Amino acid sequence: MRKLKFVLLGLATIGIIGYACKKEPVDSKIFVERYLTGQWPIKTYVSLEYKNDVLIKNDTILPITSTDTSKVRVKYTADLQFIKAGDTVKFAIDSAGKTIKFATTPDSTWTIAYLRTNYFKIIHTRQQNIGADVHKYVIEQEFSK
Repeated sequence: MRKLKFVLLGLATIGIIGYACKKEPVDSKIFVERYLTGQWPIKTYVSLEYKNDVLIKNDTILPITSTDTSKVRVKYTADLQFIKAGDTVKFAIDSAGKTIKFATTPDSTWTIAYLRTNYFKIIHTRQQNIGADVHKYVIEQEFSK
C-alpha cells in the first residue's frame, strides 16, 4: 500500500510538471532551414515514369556509390544555397516547411516527404500530356548522414 502511494505521488508530480511546461509551436520553415544545413550523402535515387497511371519505367539506385564523392554528396548552406557536383542553386522553403523550391529553369519544387534525425526524403512530381496520353514523372531522393 505504501508503494502505491509513492507511485501515485510520482505520477501526479510528473503530470503537474508536464502541464506546467509552456508549449510553443515550432516554426517549421526555420526548423527545416537549420536542419538541412550541412553535407548530405545521397542514399537512394528513384526515378519512376507512369503512362496513363501504368508504371512503365522504374530506375532505382540503391545505394549510390562512387569514387567521386562530390557526385554523391550535396550541401545545403545557411544562406539557402544548394551545391551538388560544383553547381550552386538557390532554394527556398515554404512557410509551412513542406516544400523546397529550387531556382532552376524551369522552377523545380520538391515535397519534403519526411525529416528524421539522420535522414530525409524529398519527392518531385511532374505531369505532362502527350497527345491523348498522360505521362507522370516522379523522382525520389533520400539523403542520409
